[in-house]
Amino acid sequence: MTDDQFWNVLTQARGASRASADPARLKSILNTLTDDEVSDFGLTFYTKLCDLNHWNLWGAGYVIAGGMSDDGFHYFRSWIVGKGKQVYDLALTNPDDLGPFIDNPEVENELLEYVPIDVFEERGKPQDPRDRLTDRGPDRAPSGEPFEEDTVAASFPKLAAQFG
Repeated sequence: MTDDQFWNVLTQARGASRASADPARLKSILNTLTDDEVSDFGLTFYTKLCDLNHWNLWGAGYVIAGGMSDDGFHYFRSWIVGKGKQVYDLALTNPDDLGPFIDNPEVENELLEYVPIDVFEERGKPQDPRDRLTDRGPDRAPSGEPFEEDTVAASFPKLAAQFG
């Protein structure tokens, strides 16, 4: 599955909504794909989740949500991937500009990551595409410099003005 195909699947799973991709809609789409395509989608999703594992992004999520746990940051990254390529790229380059894309203060989409696994379970082929990525994981320590909770808003003036 190419990067363009991956993002196209997520665009379809978003439908006409500005929201993060709908897990049920994504499941319907993945059910039309081959096992290899579902596995590739799952691996690509997980890789992108790992690519977003930066303290800077966690700081932005912290400002948006008014605090963010380890799990919350994981689900925030899943929400970002589910929002599509534009939001994903923005999150990597300038998370302070995410404000216009926040349609729900929850900013979580935990179930999205598990859809490929569910598809395989329903096919009677229990496997986890995430197992193919052995060199890193989304729950490893984020890269970059950790933020201070008391001063993080100063690093994200646009988000602080909108959500502070």
